[in-house]
Amino acid sequence: MAQFRAKKLDLSCFVNVRVIRDHTKRKVFEQYETQRYIYNALLHAARQLISVPDRLRQALRYIIRNTTLPPRARAQAQLQLSQMHAYTRSTQINNRCIEGGKSRGVLRHFRMARFSLPFEDCITMYRLHESALPADFQFPADLEKLGYAINDMDQIRSLKNPDQEFNFFISKNERMNMVQREAHNTCIRKNIQSRVLASSMNLTNLPLGTPSTKPHIPIYTSTNIATCNRLIVYIGESWQDLGIFAWRTIGHESIAAGSILNFIDAIQSSSTESPGVLIANTGQLLWYRGGSRAVTPTTWMALPRQWAVSPPMEIDEEKNRVPGHRDAKEHVASIFDNVIPKMCKKGVAIDVIGMGDGGPIIAEYLQGNWKNWKEQVKAAAIGSGPIWQGDKIADGEFAKFWEERTRAYIQSDEPVGTPLTGREDFGCNCYSAGQNEVLERVMPMAHSDMLKFFQLVNDVPGYRELPEMTAEDVDV
Repeated sequence: MAQFRAKKLDLSCFVNVRVIRDHTKRKVFEQYETQRYIYNALLHAARQLISVPDRLRQALRYIIRNTTLPPRARAQAQLQLSQMHAYTRSTQINNRCIEGGKSRGVLRHFRMARFSLPFEDCITMYRLHESALPADFQFPADLEKLGYAINDMDQIRSLKNPDQEFNFFISKNERMNMVQREAHNTCIRKNIQSRVLASSMNLTNLPLGTPSTKPHIPIYTSTNIATCNRLIVYIGESWQDLGIFAWRTIGHESIAAGSILNFIDAIQSSSTESPGVLIANTGQLLWYRGGSRAVTPTTWMALPRQWAVSPPMEIDEEKNRVPGHRDAKEHVASIFDNVIPKMCKKGVAIDVIGMGDGGPIIAEYLQGNWKNWKEQVKAAAIGSGPIWQGDKIADGEFAKFWEERTRAYIQSDEPVGTPLTGREDFGCNCYSAGQNEVLERVMPMAHSDMLKFFQLVNDVPGYRELPEMTAEDVDV
């Protein structure tokens, strides 16, 4: 490069080593760009085919590739081209930003890198007019119009192909898939709610007495909640819809299997006095004012937008939250502090189920308020992954209850109810949930075994769990 470098630079922009190098390349290319004569011999051979003033390199390449010319002329052109310096190639030139010398993202019209342009100018330059923005997607909340139906086995299947389950990926557009899924889930939620309300259950708004038009959180309560001697409280995952255990189970098996329908039926069909039921709603804690209903974060992301590319609506912590139910912990505390004392008879025996992150939430609440509930809470069951996600249970009266009258059903491929290791981590005996796929399927698989455990605790006075012996504990 030294043989080409100019003694004096004629630059009036940002200068660094790379800018000087590219400037030298431009000068060299400019010097060899036009040439009147290649050589007398080559020009005589190609006089009829190329113009006199032309680019040297292009002329040489033309001569080399032209099979009609004499081989000697083509060979001389090849030799001349191979002897030319690399800087005479146009491909060696890089566009450089006159402000920072960057070679990436340079806008030729401005001779500046996009990083050097002011942010406001970039917005103005690249702003797409609203008339050109795509409209948001819309799908009817009707299974038949979506192309699905509920068959005789309580399964959701395609109308065109009775063996096909719900298809989420109908497009490469994520927004379209999300809106279609929400329309499908809306249909299922309505179906489940109508069947739950027909099964001796009520829809109760929290705070108690709140009309449906005002911000509220709905929960399910059994019709006998005011007179029952025993109450089963279910605390679900903090992202799941009310009444839903696992959307996967609903899609693969049946609506009843993946929701609280089979769970309620198992409770009400018990041979002894049917206990009351309270289904908490730790997932739908966002108040959607446009629809006057509580929704989950997943549903919030699928709500209608102005354009398909518009960002989701911002969550206003005052307008989109319900006082006393701003998060799952507040919701659980409200149920125990306000709902159960007002809706149930005094001294009602309580069995608690905590699913997913609902397990640590209910453990934290009971541990902090154990003196108020130690006479009423008889047993607890949690559904969890292989690792306890909550704080370690502190020593004391509640720790003793947790050890003796609590079971953890964790993900495992062993049959449901098989004793497993993990007592040191969970603070109680651990049993298999019958599947090791996803956490949300623990409840559909293990709720029958949980109910048997609750019945056992209430039937046997002074019942307590002993440390279980597992296959790993046996010395073979």
